Amino acid sequence: MLKKFLPRQEGFFTLFEKTADTLVSATTQFHTMLKDLPNQQQYVDAIAGFEGEADKITHHTFELLHKTFITPFDRYDIHKLTGGLDDILDLINRCAQRFPFYHLQSVPNDMVKLAELSMQASIFLNKAIYHLHNLSKSTEIFKNCDSIDNVESEAHQVVLSGEKDLFFTENNFKEFFKQKEIYAQTKLVINRCQDVGNMIKGIVLEYS
Repeated sequence: MLKKFLPRQEGFFTLFEKTADTLVSATTQFHTMLKDLPNQQQYVDAIAGFEGEADKITHHTFELLHKTFITPFDRYDIHKLTGGLDDILDLINRCAQRFPFYHLQSVPNDMVKLAELSMQASIFLNKAIYHLHNLSKSTEIFKNCDSIDNVESEAHQVVLSGEKDLFFTENNFKEFFKQKEIYAQTKLVINRCQDVGNMIKGIVLEYS
């Protein structure tokens, strides 16, 4: 009963939004990198910087959670959403780091398309998060989360097409496994965006 009369800590929404902005920056850099691989290191470094920034925001969020008595929604949901966003940043960073490690200097068009889809998924997730502070905007939140589902479905087809071409055209086994892993890791970024979108839908359904 007492909680109803105490102010909520709204700073969580600002932190969610900052992380979501950082994610969009990272996926945008990743997509651009695949179209400019001769200069890949500058993008890899930028993405690593965004991942480090997200880690700091995550740490700040957990500190705030520890100190706050009244939270906008359940502590478990805040913890899960924060960790989910940070995990996506970790994934895109690890994927980018593989390019200089594997000395990848060219990639097929399907891989570039998949990187574009990862950027689109992060943009839709960003939009959903920016509406999260106002659950009366539930229609917009669900619309953006559903858009992530559509992106994931398209990405699944792109991966199937790309891996099929890779199987029939790449005779160098090292190159085959390098590129196959990039497909898998980039698709995983999109899958995790979808997972976080589903978390958000669950929060909206519970609290709206």
